[in-house]
Amino acid sequence: METLTFFFSFRSPYAWLAFHRVGDALVGLPVTVERIPVFPPPSFPNDPAALPEKLAYIVVDTGRMAAAYGLPVRWPEAVDTNWMRPHAAYLHAEDGGRGEAFGRAVYAERFSAGRDVGGDDALARAATAAGLEPAAVIRAADDPAFHARVMQGMRRALETGVFGVPFFVYRGEKFWGNDRLEWLARTLARESGRAVPDLAADHMARPY
Repeated sequence: METLTFFFSFRSPYAWLAFHRVGDALVGLPVTVERIPVFPPPSFPNDPAALPEKLAYIVVDTGRMAAAYGLPVRWPEAVDTNWMRPHAAYLHAEDGGRGEAFGRAVYAERFSAGRDVGGDDALARAATAAGLEPAAVIRAADDPAFHARVMQGMRRALETGVFGVPFFVYRGEKFWGNDRLEWLARTLARESGRAVPDLAADHMARPY
């Protein structure tokens, strides 16, 4: 089993969709997923929230995809919060083997319930949904040791060349976006000796 690195952010609706899909997209393929939480620093040059028309498009685009995936949508009032807190709390959950469940719960708080995931109430609800102790999750959200680990992941993302999320890296090959999961699965299938669709013969076939 090889490792696939998945950089994600609770800020991003596209990362929300990919977080839900990645397990199904890679089922049966010889890879384990390493999830690394990141968030954009202030004045991030590739921030779609700084472009009103792009942000409006993202709301519509992710909304129709979420509906197709069976995910309810309720957008939070504020684009931003104290992003360190939910990402630090995620690392605590991951240490306890509940990272995926907690991540799904935080995304549900943000994009399905429209809540501020930087606040204690949303983190406590996500903790309960993931089978974690809410008080421990809230402590982790403010723990300098977890903050340092988040920053280590951020530095790793910069060194890797991550410019947006969701972002996947497998054997040095990079895939950016929720819509690249099928291409990632195609690469994994092909390199494990499995047949993949001939896209030259059928341009509209699914990659995998």
